[in-house]
Amino acid sequence: MSLLDLERDSEELEQTLKKQLELVKNDSDVFLKIAGIALVSGLATYSAYRLTRGKSAPKKLKKKSRKRKGYSFVSNIRQRLFWMAMDYGKKLFIQKMGEKMQAAGEKE
Repeated sequence: MSLLDLERDSEELEQTLKKQLELVKNDSDVFLKIAGIALVSGLATYSAYRLTRGKSAPKKLKKKSRKRKGYSFVSNIRQRLFWMAMDYGKKLFIQKMGEKMQAAGEKE
């Protein structure tokens, strides 16, 4: 490659980088607007709930039951199987994503 080819490639890369930065700025503006709307609506909902939550009704006291839950062999096994399945699913997910990333890297 000659010096002229390298300069042309560097100019093309700079142009694509500028375009990508412009796209990121535009996308971040959209995400900030959405996040702001979500925050404001959440605060408005919370304040409306706090204002209208029925202060006129007397508070009812509930007695807490002092019933103890006994040890359950089945629930312990169920929990262990659940977390084993989650770990297995996570490994499969990571493996599939790695394969997709490698395939995308080979295409470029």
